[in-house]
Amino acid sequence: MLNSIQILRAIAALFVVFAHFEYIKPTIGGFGVDIFFIISGFIMAYIVDKSTASFLYRRIIRIVPLYYSMTLLTTGLYLAKPTWFRNVIITPEAIVKSLLFIPYRIKGSGPILSLGWTLNYEMFFYLAIAIFVTIFKGKKGMIACLTGLSAFVLISTLFPSDNHMLRFWGGTIVLEFVAGGILFYLWKSKLLFLSKPAKTAGIVLGFLSLLFLMYADYTTDPYSIRFLLFGIPSFFLAAGFLLLEGRVDSTNKVHSKMILLGDSSYAMYLVHPFVIYGFLRLIFVRLSPEGEIYELIGLILSMIAVCLVSIAIHKWFEKPVIALLKSFLDKRFDPKKAKLNEKAVI
Repeated sequence: MLNSIQILRAIAALFVVFAHFEYIKPTIGGFGVDIFFIISGFIMAYIVDKSTASFLYRRIIRIVPLYYSMTLLTTGLYLAKPTWFRNVIITPEAIVKSLLFIPYRIKGSGPILSLGWTLNYEMFFYLAIAIFVTIFKGKKGMIACLTGLSAFVLISTLFPSDNHMLRFWGGTIVLEFVAGGILFYLWKSKLLFLSKPAKTAGIVLGFLSLLFLMYADYTTDPYSIRFLLFGIPSFFLAAGFLLLEGRVDSTNKVHSKMILLGDSSYAMYLVHPFVIYGFLRLIFVRLSPEGEIYELIGLILSMIAVCLVSIAIHKWFEKPVIALLKSFLDKRFDPKKAKLNEKAVI
């Protein structure tokens, strides 16, 4: 994967962590999710352009292990200490729908791991890609998917449904996946061949887009028009980072650390509430700190702790589990890939 995109993933994850810390009110950083969705659309188009084989189960392998672990951890903690949670409701329906990535609301709660709402969109996107790729027999399926999703959102907007799932999946935020896919095709056909002045202009536009995202997040309630206020600027921000690809040096210590954080960004996104709560409520608060300086220290230490825990989980949980599942499932669903992997090991 492109190093510039990995760095942007790290930045997006850090913004989400910062938002949930609530150091500034109104909070800033929720747009990190929109950046993630643009990146996801880009990466899925990138993957499908290389090969359509084994797409769906490989995406499931990537998403499910850590998400299920955090969902089950939340369930266990809730049963042990329900007072730790404000908006969690545990029922058989909630457990089943949470694990199957089915959007739901039970008395304002859902899914069990609240951050899972974004994964409900992700899995919907992956399933849509798999269906269209199967129907159109190849890479053209991605173009058909982006077109189909755009039409679905348009119809859902013009003719809103009373069904929660249809309203959820028909939200305009889905267009961010579409925009990310479009960005891939623009990058492949246009951005790679821009002149140096044009690339510089694109990078500046990306930086200005980031400033706009922070301003919009702080001053407005963008969620009714989220795609316009967050999605489009995130598109230009991602484009700007793609234009920086040639300037990223993986041997540079700062760049390499940000790339590693990008690799660990999924873990960071899912585990950071546990780290923040555990550090602040169970450790830091016992020191009885008071004043703004201590809040800043708490923020810095929490962010460091989140980064370290995320990297550890990525290295010692995500990567081994994903490798094991790939090895197991490739033998059943993609024998050619399994043989290549065996030869590589030999």
